[in-house]
Amino acid sequence: MTLADLLPSLPLPYEQARTYGLVFGASLAARLAEVQAQHPSQHVAVPVQATDGRYVLCGDLLSEVGEGGLYAGGFSHLDASRFGEIAVIPWDDAVALLPAQDPQP
Repeated sequence: MTLADLLPSLPLPYEQARTYGLVFGASLAARLAEVQAQHPSQHVAVPVQATDGRYVLCGDLLSEVGEGGLYAGGFSHLDASRFGEIAVIPWDDAVALLPAQDPQP
């Protein structure tokens, strides 16, 4: 499934949204950073680079992209024609793509 598939259902209920991970390429990660810089907000989505070079965001932000949501302003400036490039996968699968963290001493 892609974000384009979910577009008609957005915003999602938080309990559903948090079960997803959003996975996308470097060019979309760069574009997200550009859009957020052009439209500053106190709420910024910061993807984490996965071990395969793609980027991951927690899907919980999909509960805040509708009118009045924390990410609504930035989301409204994204190019929806590229949402087909954003894979929506189970959160556990997305976490498996992230680099292992060093244990704290």
